[in-house]
Amino acid sequence: MAELADKLAQLLREYQAKTGKLLTIGTVESATGGRIGDKITNIPGSSDYYKGSIVAYSNEVKAGIAGVEEETIESYGAVSPMTAIEMAEGGRKLLKVDICISDTGIAGPTGATPGKPIGLFYIGLSAEDTTLSVEHRFRGSREKNKQKATDLALSLLIEHLQTCLSKITDSTLEEKHVVTCFLEHGGKILILRRSNKVGTYRRSWAGVSGYMETSDIRQALTEISEETELYKNDLKLVRKGEPLEVIDRSLNRKWIVHPFLFHVKAPEKIKIDWEHTEVKWIKPRELAKFETVPGLDKALARVTK
Repeated sequence: MAELADKLAQLLREYQAKTGKLLTIGTVESATGGRIGDKITNIPGSSDYYKGSIVAYSNEVKAGIAGVEEETIESYGAVSPMTAIEMAEGGRKLLKVDICISDTGIAGPTGATPGKPIGLFYIGLSAEDTTLSVEHRFRGSREKNKQKATDLALSLLIEHLQTCLSKITDSTLEEKHVVTCFLEHGGKILILRRSNKVGTYRRSWAGVSGYMETSDIRQALTEISEETELYKNDLKLVRKGEPLEVIDRSLNRKWIVHPFLFHVKAPEKIKIDWEHTEVKWIKPRELAKFETVPGLDKALARVTK
């Protein structure tokens, strides 16, 4: 289940990278008793996208809090596709999330009724353009049925996100390759504030950066020399990170960022050019305090973790 929750997090970050929006998740659980939310929150950073849960174990809570119509429960039962859908829809409104997943079922070993055996579960999902429920019949102990239902709920979330991603096309985006270089000394990194004379992201904080016109390492050294007057002998390459995509739809552009980390031997030699107005040496964890160019934190993570 940890792998499913990891995959969920990965897809949410991928969607954010492609659209600029981080989708939020909520859960309304009955028979799983909070396990779906527990698995989601086992992933570091899940507080960015997971907003909360309602454990609607009783019919009173399903109707009184989760938003299920009493008539729905009376007509179709608590364990039904209609109830699962209304739980997801109600939870999405109450928790104010983009996607809400729900479950209702008979975990066992008792509780079966005619036509509704032990192991019967319905998983509901509500999103802006999607409302659905999935039926599954598990055969196992109470513990195993709850585990399998939790897996099914996470899998349904993953399938929904994969569908969302498949609808996104980047074919109309202008693609630009850039280098972003972080300079390090004494456990701190250098960030530079872009001037009003540059073409994009004026007044934002950034690393040493520039369009790629040659090989990435050669371009990195060129940009550093132009923007700081540091040269190859003043530097030591610490790490070259994997390139990452950063989408900026306001510019209709996909940046392919090639990140680097260099150790600076003599920081007092640094002299900035017209592209920047000021510099700061900060600890990597302090980057979140600054208004930066898009994706700077992700580029830094590629060369420091």
